Amino acid sequence: MLRSISLLCSVCFLASCGGGKFNYDYRQGEKSTEAAAESVAFSTTGVNALPYDDANGNSYASLTAARIALNGDGNDFVATTDTGARAAWKQGWTGKGVKVGIPDEFNDNSRWDDHGDWVAIVIGSVAPEADMYGIDMLGGTKTMTADEALAWFEANDYHIINGSWGYEKYDPSTGVVSAGFDAYVASAVADFDKDAEDAKKALIIYAAGNSGNFCPGKRLENCNSKGAEIDTLRDAGETTAGQKLIFVGSLDDGLNTMANYSLIAGDLMDDFIVSYDDVVTTGDNAGTSFAAPRVTGAAALVRHKFPNLAPEQLKQVLLQTATDLGATGVDATFGYGKLNLAGALSPQGTVVPK
Repeated sequence: MLRSISLLCSVCFLASCGGGKFNYDYRQGEKSTEAAAESVAFSTTGVNALPYDDANGNSYASLTAARIALNGDGNDFVATTDTGARAAWKQGWTGKGVKVGIPDEFNDNSRWDDHGDWVAIVIGSVAPEADMYGIDMLGGTKTMTADEALAWFEANDYHIINGSWGYEKYDPSTGVVSAGFDAYVASAVADFDKDAEDAKKALIIYAAGNSGNFCPGKRLENCNSKGAEIDTLRDAGETTAGQKLIFVGSLDDGLNTMANYSLIAGDLMDDFIVSYDDVVTTGDNAGTSFAAPRVTGAAALVRHKFPNLAPEQLKQVLLQTATDLGATGVDATFGYGKLNLAGALSPQGTVVPK
């Protein structure tokens, strides 16, 4: 199913602009307003009026009713708060015109009750005016494979793609080892096409994975297929592999410690960032699936402000402005550190072009 997600979003197209790898074009886009963001985020009509079911089996008459019941009338969604997104809205950066693709699990029952729905809520909580579009690749109305969905978003000039899914070596719930993991990674490495990779126009933001309680050492390259693929390719000399992707790990609620279930950066430390991972309110969900869309939403705000950044440049802005955690500098646990939206919106003089 192709699904146009109008939750917390509006339709407005902005042509993607490139630029040389080392030429960061910080010319600003056209501002929106905080009022425009609020009119979408706090709407009581349209899709916001659809029933909302959380991952714990709690049901609410509408998404708006859930936000009010859990956070208080007039209060923001949790991702708006913990990313500091409202400060960006006040400056006029709301994600307007930025195209965000969400290949995920969706159904067609007119409820906010599926994995892709929760991902969309988080993205929209940060970037209310982003132009989000969902493709069901995992649910009952599945119309595309993951590769087909990614190709569709590329062909239709999407700027950012959220990947809150993946293939892990250890089942996050049971620890059972997937017998086909190594063969899957080997096949992906063999199929790597450098020219096709270099031609991609979207920044892809992947959830790191939730098998940290079972994966030895918790390292991304050992237990996440995409991490293993990129690490293997780089070891073989494909230095540009993964240059347009970010992996996102999860922090414990309200703390600067890595959640036990989250995989850590490992060898992919130069591609890794961390964030919190609830959906509507603190403690209502857990998993890197909901940390990644915070970074996706932040990326949409940054691209709204700086529409001429290429995807690999947008990546560096998000990473290099992160708040350092753990060992000083980029490290194998937190990568670059915690998402810092305010810093990413003021990157001049901080980001070293790569």
